[in-house]
Amino acid sequence: MKNNKLYSFTSMIAIIALFVIITGCGKKEAPKTEDKAPSKTTENKSTENKTTDIKTTDNSAGVTYSYDVVNHTGFTLVDVFVTPAETDHWGKDILPNDLFENGSSIKVTIPPDYGTTCMFDMKITDAAGGHITFKNIDICKIVKLQINGDGTFEYLATK
Repeated sequence: MKNNKLYSFTSMIAIIALFVIITGCGKKEAPKTEDKAPSKTTENKSTENKTTDIKTTDNSAGVTYSYDVVNHTGFTLVDVFVTPAETDHWGKDILPNDLFENGSSIKVTIPPDYGTTCMFDMKITDAAGGHITFKNIDICKIVKLQINGDGTFEYLATK
């Protein structure tokens, strides 16, 4: 009789544990560290270099904007997120490669489904989870953007 009760109790515990695992109850989000780059926001810091080779393509859904970003942060980035400035949703990582090395450049393409706004925010993260947010980047006028480790950015080439 004792073995039967013990078996029933153990079975109930196993079923509850399985339910908790399947539903994710008790699951906690890992804390984010900010070792190399503390969270910062910045307004634009523009230079007067002018050029006209911005790549924009008209299509039926709107306009696709592309520009180059130069990593001048001092560290390797693992994620780059871009969103319209008026939203809080970062969406998917747009980094075309796995890593964005310091001193290198990537091409950022803003899809037409992001709307017609020109003002965007960019969030970058490093391998340690540190991040910097750059606020109010005017994608309608830039060709080349430099992001810096102190949370500032510069327009290296504009339309």
